[in-house]
Amino acid sequence: MMPQGLESYSRAMLAQIAREYMLLGQLNSRTGYAALAKNHGQQAYKDTAIHNWMAASPVYSKRMQTAMRLTEGSDVEGILKGLQLECGLSHQYFDAHFKMTSQDEGFFWLDRCGPLLDTEPRGEAAVKVMCHDIEDPTFDATAAAGNARARVRPVHRPPRVPSDRSPVCRWRVFIDHAAEPRSLPTVAEPVMETRLANTQIMRSEPREPGGLDYYNGPLFEQLELERFSHQALALICKELGIQVHLLIHTLGLAVAARYGDAAVDDITAFQMTGSCWVASERLASCLGHAGGGIDAVIAILDIHPAFQPREYISTRVKKTGPHSATLELGNCAAKEDDVVFSWFNLLLSGRDEGLAALVQGIDSRARIAPTERALQWQVTVDPDAIPAEAPLSVQVAKGTPLSNFKLENHIELLDVTP
Repeated sequence: MMPQGLESYSRAMLAQIAREYMLLGQLNSRTGYAALAKNHGQQAYKDTAIHNWMAASPVYSKRMQTAMRLTEGSDVEGILKGLQLECGLSHQYFDAHFKMTSQDEGFFWLDRCGPLLDTEPRGEAAVKVMCHDIEDPTFDATAAAGNARARVRPVHRPPRVPSDRSPVCRWRVFIDHAAEPRSLPTVAEPVMETRLANTQIMRSEPREPGGLDYYNGPLFEQLELERFSHQALALICKELGIQVHLLIHTLGLAVAARYGDAAVDDITAFQMTGSCWVASERLASCLGHAGGGIDAVIAILDIHPAFQPREYISTRVKKTGPHSATLELGNCAAKEDDVVFSWFNLLLSGRDEGLAALVQGIDSRARIAPTERALQWQVTVDPDAIPAEAPLSVQVAKGTPLSNFKLENHIELLDVTP
């Protein structure tokens, strides 16, 4: 019997899947911004990235704070916990540490920063764009989701002096009681009204004992996802799926605001194609399906973040033969949403190159073809087929260190109980 949904996986595997979802959020930035630069030049990156993250992060931060009861301590503690549970600080790719010093003050610092290591070879100016121009407004927008007077300020940050300085950066998070309260960023307002932002995710029935159902206890300096219960991890995976889709949508909004609606689809398709292929490869390896075949395709389609959470995106996958299956998009909130720029809407419009890449990342012999039924595709894996060649977007995605970044598990923490 093939797995059905995230809830069918073990605690240990859900923790690994959640880290893969986080990493996809980072990979989407690399592929999306590469497409932006290809179509509109390198100068397009900074303002688009600020809009992208400022529009999404306050929305998904508030969601995670509510879902995991992060603010039952202080507001600053809730903000720090939220940073630990978002794809912007993807676990292990960022070696992040967190500490409270008082009710209204805390710090986080990075002993290792994957994006910085990728950016430093490009020079000091590129580092300043990432660590100054983009981080300043987006960190404050994220913090304001926890408290309108919350602020995030650097103690020190790159460019690194000396060049091997460690930690690479350190940030202070605090409540400035004398400050004017910050309202929701203007760019986030339309996002907050979408069905995506308001999707209700119900907790599943627990399948395994052990672990924390909520993160309303003490702040961990380093948070390993294995500390959470099966129920909590299933929810965290789904919330991370929401984060991924919010960031896809807000990148589209940012591009449309600068270059017009017509500029968005090619960038979104490039992003989906490159990111989905690599995410599929990684998930297939993580879940023990690296050998490919139609059963592997079905298993990965079942939990691929492109189609998560199920509360928002409905898909039906049915095996139709020893080497074939059908994938159908059902009626769901995503189909009725005002989220114009999305991977789902690409498929609705007939742009299915991203879906082809998704299945070929699982098995390069896989092929898709629309059926006579609307929004349904036949998926076949011909053992004798010539493996598909990776398009440019996949080559870009595979050219990033993220593509082969090794994630570790922390099985020893599975016995941690509330």
